[in-house]
Order: sequence, then structure tokens, then C-alpha cells
Amino acid sequence: MAGTIQRAKGESHTATLILDCLGRTGQKYDVGQAIAFLAGQGELTRASETVKQAIQLIFVAVTRPTHLLAFATLKDHAAPHTAVLEDRGWLIRDVSPPR
Repeated sequence: MAGTIQRAKGESHTATLILDCLGRTGQKYDVGQAIAFLAGQGELTRASETVKQAIQLIFVAVTRPTHLLAFATLKDHAAPHTAVLEDRGWLIRDVSPPR
């Protein structure tokens, strides 16, 4: 059953998928912007309030799964951080269809 991060607070489950989507203004992909912080490459003091909120939600989400945590974001958003994330043990897969 799919649910929101807010509904999962205090619960654990087998897998979590964090899906990047447009922010409320329709101009930003907040999860994609938060990836820099997961890679230790962002300055929280310079982040927008929406990115700070996304980071708080991501913290809740990443502490819930017992077996699998997956992020889905645009390749362009993840590309600047993939090497650092892989060095930290992340397994990164491009699932876009070949062009």
C-alpha cells in the first residue's frame, strides 16, 4: 500500500521509494535539490525553506525501511553527486530507456 512520508512516521516497513516531483510552486524539484545534502555537498544555511522541509521529510523516510530505500529523480539532478554517493555505499542505477 502506498502512503505519504507523514503517514509513516513512527512505523517501519520493508521498502521506501522517495519520488522526486515538482514543488508547490511548480518550479523546483525539492528532493533533487536535497540530494546534495545527502552527499554531504550542500550548505544547509543557504538552502531554501522548501529544501529544508524536504530534507526533514527525507530524514523521516530514510529511517523507516528495513530492507530497501530507493530514490527516483531526474538523472541531471543526481549526476553531480553520484560519485560521492557511490563512495558512501549507494547503488545507483539509471532506469531510463535508451534513446
